[in-house]
Amino acid sequence: MNGTAIGRRRALLLLAVAAHFVIVGLGALHVHIGDEGWARRAVKYYGRLSGANSGYSFFAPGVGSTLAANFQVNGSNGKIAADVLETGVSREADIRVRNIIGMFWLEEDEMVRRSLVASWAGKVLARHPGADSVVVQLDTFELPSMAEYREGKTTGWKLNYRAKFVHHAKLMRAQQSDGRVP
Repeated sequence: MNGTAIGRRRALLLLAVAAHFVIVGLGALHVHIGDEGWARRAVKYYGRLSGANSGYSFFAPGVGSTLAANFQVNGSNGKIAADVLETGVSREADIRVRNIIGMFWLEEDEMVRRSLVASWAGKVLARHPGADSVVVQLDTFELPSMAEYREGKTTGWKLNYRAKFVHHAKLMRAQQSDGRVP
């Protein structure tokens, strides 16, 4: 290989790196380049493919709080266990589960929210057939703004929702043994 070929490769590599940083800069500045023309479409496609158009907004004021669902499983023998919906099988599956949990935020109808949480509780109770009940707790991880952080405000978990769910069959047996048959 001669020096000219090496120089051309080096120039192409530097051009590709420079183009990448330009696309990252456009994404960080939230510059919309339009849809017309092959070059613009190629830049948009590359940005989506590489993540260079993501905006890198981690510290932006619009970054929301994280919602976490935790489950306290109460066994018939008095034992208490903790559980979560995430399985750890794959990162992608756990992201999907967290997106489903995040739907709690988006839903305004309280009955639909309750049904959503009840279905999660049913999933956890199915994993623990000997359990009598499960307490579902939704907490948010509160992030202060950068200004609040400079003033000393710290991050922390805040209780957002809590409900207890009982196996229907076990509830019916308990009511029958108490003489309260529905």
